[in-house]
Amino acid sequence: MTPPEPGLLGRVAGAVTGKVVDAMPVEEILEQVDVDALLDRVDVNHLLDRVDVNHLLDRVDVDRLLDRVDVDRLLARADVEALVQRAGIPDIVAETTGDLAGRTLDVARSQVVGLDRVVGGFVDRLLRRRGPAPLGPALLVGERGEP
Repeated sequence: MTPPEPGLLGRVAGAVTGKVVDAMPVEEILEQVDVDALLDRVDVNHLLDRVDVNHLLDRVDVDRLLDRVDVDRLLARADVEALVQRAGIPDIVAETTGDLAGRTLDVARSQVVGLDRVVGGFVDRLLRRRGPAPLGPALLVGERGEP
């Protein structure tokens, strides 16, 4: 598709522009341009609407970007105490410790009961006792052995 033929005004403007560029260096012309006023006329939202973000992200090298991240510096700014509290780690540790202590006591109690029976059986043989062992002291159990 060929551009339309310029009108008279277009031909005059082209001729004048060509003569100005030939007569004056481009740098001097650009010094006369008010860049701030020009940028004030730019509609940034309109430009951003034209940006294809997915295409832009496809061009980003994520590995290279992550190589530039200083993890130690990031962690130095992190409030680890607040993160630990927020995650509930002290509660988890306390609950786990309590459960572990309870299970350890249960195991120790069962071992003591087993040891008590072994020692009781040994003492009964040593004293030549016969019959079932009493359930407990006579004052607690009663005369007939019933609680």
